Amino acid sequence: MTRLGRALLAATLVAGSIPLVATDASAQQPDRVKELGAKIRCMCNGCNDAAGKCYHVGGNFSGPCDTAKAMLKELAERVARGDSDDLVMQSFVQEYGTGVYMEPPKQGIGRVAWLIPSVSLIAGAALVILVVRRWRERPAMVAAGHAAAPKASEDWLERARRRADRETED
Repeated sequence: MTRLGRALLAATLVAGSIPLVATDASAQQPDRVKELGAKIRCMCNGCNDAAGKCYHVGGNFSGPCDTAKAMLKELAERVARGDSDDLVMQSFVQEYGTGVYMEPPKQGIGRVAWLIPSVSLIAGAALVILVVRRWRERPAMVAAGHAAAPKASEDWLERARRRADRETED
């Protein structure tokens, strides 16, 4: 094997082993930080992802964006200090507002946000059932409400046939 071949083989082995050695930033975080990071929204421009999963520009698709990194760093510091989950979440709410929650809290106006989908689904199902019942009843009501059409007299039918014959002869 030539020197070039050995060098290429060594480079291939080294390059192939990099993914085995490299670890994701989220893999180094404790479980509690991961759980809390999934509950807070990344506050970078237009983002709708959890802070632990934001891959917008700045993260170079290798981890969270810079805003999320700062949020996760603060989160990890608070967890390391021993702050409770509620205290950590309240500090983020004070800094960023209630929009930092990935899910609205189940109290106050947040309870309405949780109830609206269920109420809408039930109301929609009730409306569909009502409309289907009315459609089923309508043919029976129409048939019962109208008498049969009067029969045409033989005299009238004969005149109609003659007129049709005259009009089609031309």
